[in-house]
Amino acid sequence: MGLIRRQIDTCRRCTPVPISFLIHTARAFDCDIYINCNNKQINVKSYDEMIRDMSARAKSLVFFFNGSDELAAQQKIERIFLSQ
Repeated sequence: MGLIRRQIDTCRRCTPVPISFLIHTARAFDCDIYINCNNKQINVKSYDEMIRDMSARAKSLVFFFNGSDELAAQQKIERIFLSQ
């Protein structure tokens, strides 16, 4: 499998996604999941990196998925940010 790159609109939801929920969801998958934010590559599975480097002001984020279950991870993360 190859690397999946997906830009996700993080403002479609009425309520923001808690970082802890996003981290917990990402950790359920074996693949690497990263976000590009403010010219930094952030490991979505790392609480420290997410708290330190993630910008809550971003209207959309570019996610990178790489590994054996990357497609399932990409689909699940995208569903999290759908309107609710």
